[in-house]
Amino acid sequence: MKRIVFAILGIAALAAIGFVASFSSYVQNSEGEPKNVLLAEWGRDHHLGPVVAKAEDFYYAHINKVPVGGSPTAVPGFNEVQSPAATTDPTPEPTQPRTTASSQKSTPASNDPSTQASRSSSLSSNLDSLATTNLAPPATVDSPVSKKLKGEGAWVPVGSTVNGKPAIYVTRVRADNIHTSVFASLMWINTDLAKAVFVPGYIEPGGPSPTNGALSKSLQSRVLANFNGAFRLDDTRGGYYYKGTTVRPLVSGKATAVIYNDGSIKIGRWGRDVNMTKDVEIARQNLALIIDGGSSRVQSGNSFQWGATTHGETFAWRSAIGQRADGSIIYIGSPGLSAQGMANTMVNAGVKRAMVLDMNNWWVAGFYFRHASNGDPICAKLDPNIQEGCSRFLKRYKRDSFDFVARP
Repeated sequence: MKRIVFAILGIAALAAIGFVASFSSYVQNSEGEPKNVLLAEWGRDHHLGPVVAKAEDFYYAHINKVPVGGSPTAVPGFNEVQSPAATTDPTPEPTQPRTTASSQKSTPASNDPSTQASRSSSLSSNLDSLATTNLAPPATVDSPVSKKLKGEGAWVPVGSTVNGKPAIYVTRVRADNIHTSVFASLMWINTDLAKAVFVPGYIEPGGPSPTNGALSKSLQSRVLANFNGAFRLDDTRGGYYYKGTTVRPLVSGKATAVIYNDGSIKIGRWGRDVNMTKDVEIARQNLALIIDGGSSRVQSGNSFQWGATTHGETFAWRSAIGQRADGSIIYIGSPGLSAQGMANTMVNAGVKRAMVLDMNNWWVAGFYFRHASNGDPICAKLDPNIQEGCSRFLKRYKRDSFDFVARP
């Protein structure tokens, strides 16, 4: 009997030693992630995904439960303090034809003067560019709360401008009328003034990673905004194409973010709204469209489809990328969101199609930028609850990101 006990203890000791040795490599390669996030990653990498999901469900249901009622601790406005920054004057890039989001056909960029030529504020620096725009930010997003706070849902221009025109607007609004202490943070991107750049991380989603997850230094003087990518590729039930390399075969019917070689972007259903053409540079898939035809696809009982940790609804850090009818992009990324609340908020912001992006603490992160006189980017967090600094996608990083830089 003693031999059996000693054998069991020996096996347990070896397992513990193996775990410590394995997990220590995750800690050593950490880019600031909390230990609980690293532990979840370790579990998923070692075929313990269902166990991690149950643990996350318990955490959100009992430890970090979103309170009912109450008032937000943050304010709906964006009162960032910025030091003076002179106008930057980067070297223009060569212009090229634009692939419109609605047609996928190559057409010249518009030369009409913008009707939205107001400056974002004296706090923003200006990025010289040949880009012009007729896009206007969305109307104020309706709040589901009866007693709306001043400024709630109103779009505010932030960051560097492009030829004196704001390219990035942000807002905060409650996502439902029950959990009234939580804001959803949204960012609107003028795709006439900003082109999309997809940066693969050095681990996810796999395949080529020429800059090890960092936005190229040559683009950092023109970066306007960036935010997290989608789920780990093994969890997407979809595919991924990167600059001529099919890392994972693209799946018909899946939600897909497509970036064309001129920097235009389109969100749609693969095989219906978007297809492979010679102009496609990136195609990143993740689940199904959560918004299609301007309507939420979330139904009672199907929250698991959008990233709930169990078959019940989960209020957690969530994010998504959506596109309005005019081709502009809206990103949402905040804690305390349900799939339904996130989708409803984006619909209220005029989104016609949307794809779910990453979820959970740390992995959801969105930032916008102004620039110092020497062109160095100065970042700001979209949501005040984002952990650590706001330059994570400008340096070596393990997961993918969507970046938007000023058009030439």
